[in-house]
Amino acid sequence: MKKIHCFKCYIAIISVILCWALWGCSTYNSSETEYVSEIATSDRSVLTERQKHILAEESLPTDLDELTASQKRGIMNIENAFLYLDEKYPGIEFDYVSHYPAGLMGQEKTDFIPKGYDKEDSRNLITVEKDRKGIFDDRNGYMLVAVRETMEKVITEYVESYFGEGNVKVYIHPYLAEMEYGDEINENTVKDKVKSTAVLFASDELCTETQLDAFSDNYKNDGHDFECEFRATIIRKSDFEGLTFNNCGDMYDSDHIIYDIDIE
Repeated sequence: MKKIHCFKCYIAIISVILCWALWGCSTYNSSETEYVSEIATSDRSVLTERQKHILAEESLPTDLDELTASQKRGIMNIENAFLYLDEKYPGIEFDYVSHYPAGLMGQEKTDFIPKGYDKEDSRNLITVEKDRKGIFDDRNGYMLVAVRETMEKVITEYVESYFGEGNVKVYIHPYLAEMEYGDEINENTVKDKVKSTAVLFASDELCTETQLDAFSDNYKNDGHDFECEFRATIIRKSDFEGLTFNNCGDMYDSDHIIYDIDIE
């Protein structure tokens, strides 16, 4: 059965591991070739306030002269990822989450969350990758975050028109947004340009297996005007009442699932 990978909050798993970048682990040594980004790189002679904040959070010196070569390289690479986001999404602020050096993950990665968004919601995570040529790419990550609320409203209204308001809970995960920063985000644009996966939960008190199967058939044949694949699950009323996105992944086991189907 296809699994939709938006169930569990995994912010804890990707908790800050700056130490890999800054402590000079053997997989990221000082002899590694440095590549220059196509964007303006940070001034390597002066630490920015956000660099100092990150270092202080890691209990590292905030004086550049007191850092080791590998620590300097790590904090400069993080700043360059910040600069990439600053340039691509002017006016949007981001909070740093974690950094993965190239030697550890194959490609250097730095994780961020847009300021003001829930840090406990893994769907808000934006990963900036830096390839071996020094080119940065977030794979349009911020737009996937920016369109989600509107897309979730569209899909929830569609589902509730079938089951009734408040009788189901839907959490979506956009995986493609054919939009650029500055494009208008509304119900019509997300229907045309956003593709998503979603998890749908219904209480066993209000939904039967037959009803869920009927919804699946209806969805496949009614000509809806958006693109979304569902995993639809019936759970106990007691589990449904306390359900949130952050704990919905806990429902996917034999102790909680009553009925479970994929809908495409």
